[in-house]
Amino acid sequence: MRIASGGRTRDVLLTRSSVRLDGETLAYSSEDGASGEIFEIGGRRHRVLAARGRDRVFVWCDGEVFEFSPAAASPRAGAAADDLLAPMPGRIRKTLVSEGQAVARGDVLLVLEAMKMEHAIRAPRDGSVRRLPHAEGELVETGTPLVELAD
Repeated sequence: MRIASGGRTRDVLLTRSSVRLDGETLAYSSEDGASGEIFEIGGRRHRVLAARGRDRVFVWCDGEVFEFSPAAASPRAGAAADDLLAPMPGRIRKTLVSEGQAVARGDVLLVLEAMKMEHAIRAPRDGSVRRLPHAEGELVETGTPLVELAD
């Protein structure tokens, strides 16, 4: 994903145990604390809280507040006009349809988890599911096709 903070845009790839920031990989571990997450990076522990407001995320870490927003993203190469794209980076928590299944406008097709919140991805129109390019549990970036619909 690409994020912007303090006038700077950075490329970030987050996995369950590491983060790749502008080409540098750092391992981390995390645990739930009484007042936020505790992250350990390079042997040092950090207390972190995050709050989301519309198109921004505020992160409090060790007494400082940082503001992040998604950097301008364009749809992935090969994305069709009818594809449902990820509105933000997240993890596919649950897929509620299968390829070839008929869907109606408003049907929930899958659930995307982002910032510890679940977001229902709904069919924008009647049709059928042509393809589901990602499996449950996968991390996706903003603009990634989640569901391909056919007429």
